[in-house]
Amino acid sequence: MSVSYALAWLLPLLAGSGLVGLLGAGRRFRGDGAVALGAGWVVGVFVAAAGARAFGGADALAVTARVAPWLGAFGVLAWIAALLRLRVAPATRAGEPAERRPLRAGGMRAALFWLLLAAIVVRVLTVADEAALRPVFPWDAWAAWAIKAKNWMLLGHVERYVPVLDWLADPLAPTRTAATWNYPELLAWLEVWFAGGAGGWNEPLVDLAWCGALVAFALAAYGYARGFGLGAGVAIALVYAFVSLPLIDAHVALAGYADLWVAVTLGLASLAWARWLAFRERGQWWLGVALALCLPAIKLEGAIWLLIFSAVVVLDLLPRRWRWGVAGLVAALAVLGVVLGGFVLPMLGLGLVHVAWGDVTVPTLGAFELGWHPVGAALLASLFTLPNWHLFWYVLPALVLVRGRVLLEDHAARLFGLFVVLQLAFLFLLFFFTEAAAWAQDFTSANRLILQIVPSLFAFAMLLLRTPRPVRRFQSGWSVAR
Repeated sequence: MSVSYALAWLLPLLAGSGLVGLLGAGRRFRGDGAVALGAGWVVGVFVAAAGARAFGGADALAVTARVAPWLGAFGVLAWIAALLRLRVAPATRAGEPAERRPLRAGGMRAALFWLLLAAIVVRVLTVADEAALRPVFPWDAWAAWAIKAKNWMLLGHVERYVPVLDWLADPLAPTRTAATWNYPELLAWLEVWFAGGAGGWNEPLVDLAWCGALVAFALAAYGYARGFGLGAGVAIALVYAFVSLPLIDAHVALAGYADLWVAVTLGLASLAWARWLAFRERGQWWLGVALALCLPAIKLEGAIWLLIFSAVVVLDLLPRRWRWGVAGLVAALAVLGVVLGGFVLPMLGLGLVHVAWGDVTVPTLGAFELGWHPVGAALLASLFTLPNWHLFWYVLPALVLVRGRVLLEDHAARLFGLFVVLQLAFLFLLFFFTEAAAWAQDFTSANRLILQIVPSLFAFAMLLLRTPRPVRRFQSGWSVAR
């Protein structure tokens, strides 16, 4: 491994963990170190990708060398600021404070903890070995997500991608074209960052970033679970349950799809927002919102998840007496719009989207033509009988039933439950009422979309398993835990 490739991994970790640590330095929770490492690495690679886009246009091969000093300096300053803020911040016992205590689990429980941790390590090493064995393999990966990065690295500089007709109209222009010319480019620049660290376009080394995303979410999920007050055994069991999901492992081993990055980013945003809901930790609110804003830059449907996330975030900030009135009004307007012929909705990353029942007659807009498609049997088979998800879709509903009282007692779990319901409602609308029903029938694309919300469902499970604490609420919706 070269020094530059090691820096391509370590500098984002330094910068991102410093930034996450700075956001959370006002209050200390159990598991904050794991959160800073996991969420911080994802934040850091996104910052690195943004730096690659800013400085890598003229010489893509030198992108890591150009961005590394700036990223390293940013990381050092972020950590200095975080440590200074942590030093002057008063110790607080709000929420689940970080107490310096050893793991108190004797005998069987300690053995189970270390056994699950060992199983996670083995699983991660196995999928990492698979990812490093071959070049980019899945069709969508090399045809859509890696095509720009590979082209830029092999050329040594960046050429803009344009529609095919524009490319044909000016054959001498320094432009390129592809069927996916308008896809978001955050992942392409992320791949350029790691390829620059590797010294050239080395697909197995670039693919290892997908394994990094899995490890990052696992670390952050463990840290957040501990911060929510869950025991070490429960937290590590949740992490193992996530890491061992077959479809998750497939997206790491056959690296290159954007869906895993959408899932990890949405999952981390959900966990950060869940901690805001539980403990009103403002730094986590900002972290969740920042990560959610990255979603449309990863994949087009990220705009949908951002819209749903934004809706529940805004609903939470509204005064309590307005919430259900505003929610009911929005739902009524949506139904009325569809009944009267459709409505146009602006979405970040997608532009204007037209939703209507029957034929959509506005060809210049993104279109969802609504009509019933009976694909229930295919979806049920995919979720409950095929070996994609182990027992996940059996266990989650059972957990909701067993811990249903938490939804009645805990504002955080209740509002996060609304977030989950909206996500599932969108997938139901997409698969049963649009032409995307074909994705459900081929047992492939539907699972990739479902995968994107699975980390959010693990965050919901953490809220259901925690013991709620009372929250003193201010009129504006900003509040603090007692």
